[in-house]
Amino acid sequence: MEAMALHDFRGEEADELSFSRGQLLKVLDKDEDRHWYKAELNGQEGLIPSNYIRLLEHSWYLGNISRVDAERLLLQEDNADGSFLVRKSESTPGEFSISVRFNNAVQHFKVLREKRYGLYYVWSKRFNSLNDLIGYHRANSISKSNTILLRSMELAFRHHTFVQALFDFDPKESGELAFRRGDIITVTNRDDRNWWMGTLNNQQGVFPATYVAPYDNRP
Repeated sequence: MEAMALHDFRGEEADELSFSRGQLLKVLDKDEDRHWYKAELNGQEGLIPSNYIRLLEHSWYLGNISRVDAERLLLQEDNADGSFLVRKSESTPGEFSISVRFNNAVQHFKVLREKRYGLYYVWSKRFNSLNDLIGYHRANSISKSNTILLRSMELAFRHHTFVQALFDFDPKESGELAFRRGDIITVTNRDDRNWWMGTLNNQQGVFPATYVAPYDNRP
């Protein structure tokens, strides 16, 4: 995930990462501490204050979703071959994996990094960011043995009024909808691709679209 620096920041501790306003940072972990994210810039890693940046979020990044839950989500009937998501690696903390649906199964590709240069890759071709890697494999197969082009999962939500929470969500602002993993939420508005409006337990509010999966309530 990438973030735009809103202000200059000069780290005062050895584990802090300095940056200047307008620079593009690669966020490696934002779940350990809501106030300090782990990020990378020009091959250097460190902690950055979350209120100094603006996250450039993508619907395909689901963070801490498990391998099992990723497979369950991708195997929803509305998803086509190539539907994918990016998640944190369970076997290698701080790294990422790409889970992709193909032939009614899910393949997992580990994203490798050249930390010295801040480059990402699955095979031999290197990319400056995870976003660039994803963009490349939308037009070029991510698999060596099959032709698999990455495509968005967003269409899987089109006909679903109900969604199921993949994670707990605790609001940080008024107007946000709290829920726990497994809750079934009624979606009332999707005008914003990142934050949807919904209702749960007679409460209404907005919530992050990446925290939910389609839910089919048909018997």
